[in-house]
Amino acid sequence: MPTLPSEGKLLYHITHIDNFPSILENGLMSRKKLLEAGTRFIDVANPDILSKRENYREQLSQFVLFHFYPRNPFDGAVCKEYGSENMVIITIWRSDYKQHNFFIIPSHPLDRDTPKLYPYEEGFRQIKWDILDMQTGRDYHNAEIRKACMAECVLDYVIFPKEFAYVYVKTENVKAKILAMKHSNKIHIRVNPGMFP
Repeated sequence: MPTLPSEGKLLYHITHIDNFPSILENGLMSRKKLLEAGTRFIDVANPDILSKRENYREQLSQFVLFHFYPRNPFDGAVCKEYGSENMVIITIWRSDYKQHNFFIIPSHPLDRDTPKLYPYEEGFRQIKWDILDMQTGRDYHNAEIRKACMAECVLDYVIFPKEFAYVYVKTENVKAKILAMKHSNKIHIRVNPGMFP
């Protein structure tokens, strides 16, 4: 039986494979840092949602966002648009919150006009784990379920490859592409088709 999201040890960030050479070189950065540095990247987020996220008192583009399990509604939308074979899932250890400032938005940020960022432990208690842990019936057409499953852990610093737990890809072919990239020796890469919608 797969590990329940509430019992997991990892956090998950999905990105396009074309972004990965820059990530290996410079680390995983927030959208704001990428734009300030003039770094070109494929932005997989929905533009309408991005504009709303920037209207908050604390603009969310300054954070790198992670989810609490793969195959969440965001991953599904991104893989449908770009193809799951073109996506890479970067993971970090949840326990790293003890060394860094991790914050949690307990449900989809657009769920409220001013989403509150909680310190990791407090935010963790606010997440609706009964919904995230559902083994059957997690229907993303249900607004309450979809919003709960979009809980985010956000980080306001650059995450360097040496801090990645694992990098997951869908196929051996994608793994080979990454292994051909400069600095790929810094990461642990695994092929796991089941993590991709």
